Amino acid sequence: MKLLITGATGNSGLFFLEHLNNNSLNYDEIRCVVRESTNTKALEQFGNLNIKCVTGDLTDASFLDKVTQDIDTILNIANIRFSPLLATYGQKNNVKWLIGVHTTGRYSKFKSASSEYIKIEDTLLNTRPINLTILRPTMIYGNMKDHNMKKLIKFLDAFPIFPVFGKGKNLLQPVRAQDLGKAYYDVLSNPKITQNKEYNLSGKDEVEYRTIIKMITHKLNKNVLIFPVPLQLSYKIAMFGQNFIPGFPIKGEQVLRMQEDKVYSHLPATQDFGYDPMSFKEGIELEVEEYLATKRGSKND
Repeated sequence: MKLLITGATGNSGLFFLEHLNNNSLNYDEIRCVVRESTNTKALEQFGNLNIKCVTGDLTDASFLDKVTQDIDTILNIANIRFSPLLATYGQKNNVKWLIGVHTTGRYSKFKSASSEYIKIEDTLLNTRPINLTILRPTMIYGNMKDHNMKKLIKFLDAFPIFPVFGKGKNLLQPVRAQDLGKAYYDVLSNPKITQNKEYNLSGKDEVEYRTIIKMITHKLNKNVLIFPVPLQLSYKIAMFGQNFIPGFPIKGEQVLRMQEDKVYSHLPATQDFGYDPMSFKEGIELEVEEYLATKRGSKND
């Protein structure tokens, strides 16, 4: 059997390959699609796998036609936007199964955030050109390759005051990249159960945004003042910056979206393949410990 992976060198992709390397699923070849600029050195650690890197563009039809030949299963971790073409050429080349790692962003009440995701998924689900499994992670964190909690940790470590848009009472359910990597493996291990299903892959806990900040600052041993900025004022500031300051880091709609609760049940995943993510408290403490160790290491260099 042959497995095609996109996003293999990303955070959850590497944790998936770690599980695959340590547990046989009888894949004769792991074909990884990478960009010319991709550093593939991390893939060298998986000595039990026959990994072949193929450089190409996932929006190039002729490349997709070629790279999906002789493939049994596709695992698309890279981006939801690549799933339709992968399904099209997967069907053409008799690929048996597409697993798309998408996003819970489709559930946002803001159309600009969710409409594209809904359109992509509904088209795939309605046409279903090949066996299809959709996985929807929540916000991903887990280590220093994380683009979400890592930024928050660094900010809280550097500044004594942290502005919060609104009350900071919105609920989040972050998921560790390590737990996602195992989930991808478990989905692949149970095709009779998981094919043609949809699963939300959320973290174990529903956590208030303010609580997340307090957990991080406690582990950092920092006294950081949480400074709530009234929602309407936050929105006006963001809109002003969006319209008049080039490169302003936040948009008005983002301020509003930060007030949404982003919590989703992962019970079907638990029932079907034993999905059991780590608690957020334990996970974020491990990430802060890694951050502090990295910080100490850089000072000693």
